[in-house]
Amino acid sequence: MAICGARPATRFGPFGRSRPRPRTVAQPRRRQGAGRRTQRVGGVPGVLIGIAAAAGLALFHLSQSSHVAATGYEIADLRAQVAELRAEQQQLIFQIGEARSPAVIERRAKTMLNLVALPRQSVTFAQPSTKRNK
Repeated sequence: MAICGARPATRFGPFGRSRPRPRTVAQPRRRQGAGRRTQRVGGVPGVLIGIAAAAGLALFHLSQSSHVAATGYEIADLRAQVAELRAEQQQLIFQIGEARSPAVIERRAKTMLNLVALPRQSVTFAQPSTKRNK
């Protein structure tokens, strides 16, 4: 009695065949409609649209990341300028305080303007009035 679809072994013995035969898979049958063609999803135009969309997204990402990097460099430059201006401000405050000190004023008056101190008897002060104005 033969079994339908059975094949004889090419080798005899306990192990059977030396290598298995490849199986063939039946292709699904195509429907035959009333002359309709099914449209392929994708194809060359779909692939080109996908590539264009990916390229657009890549360019958008690059432009945004370069803008963020440029803004970061600008912020760093502005922080450096702020630090320089604060140091200059502190230096100017120090110079103003030094210029206002009486010792520096007297020394500059003597050296740069050739001024001398007046004797005490040549300086007179006004006396306060005893009358009150009503």
